[in-house]
Amino acid sequence: LQADRMREIITVQVGQCGNQIGCRFWELALKEHAAYNTKARYDDALSSFFQNVDTRHEPAIKLPVGDGKGSIRALKARAVVVDMEEGVTNELLSGPMRDVFDTKQFITGQSGSGNNWACGSHHYGP
Repeated sequence: LQADRMREIITVQVGQCGNQIGCRFWELALKEHAAYNTKARYDDALSSFFQNVDTRHEPAIKLPVGDGKGSIRALKARAVVVDMEEGVTNELLSGPMRDVFDTKQFITGQSGSGNNWACGSHHYGP
């Protein structure tokens, strides 16, 4: 991969299982990066999965990777979170990873179809 080509990976987390696994993925990605990047720099590896934003402004300003020596302001996961029920998504927004997600990344549906794919498909589906 050439240094001038940046890659950005967007994850799509769907359903209760997908969102619970996704949340663990983000925790692990941050822990792994912290183990190798002890100076908390926003580099190419981190930029593949996260945006570095300055949340002091509204809307938040996206900060470039630059030379890989810039400090981390606030990381936002490159993810789309989808679920028919709001329960699991609300857990993400109130849990330890809440600062990594933005509510604009969430797509939730109608309540009442939890753990019943057939009901959700019949009442709210195609």
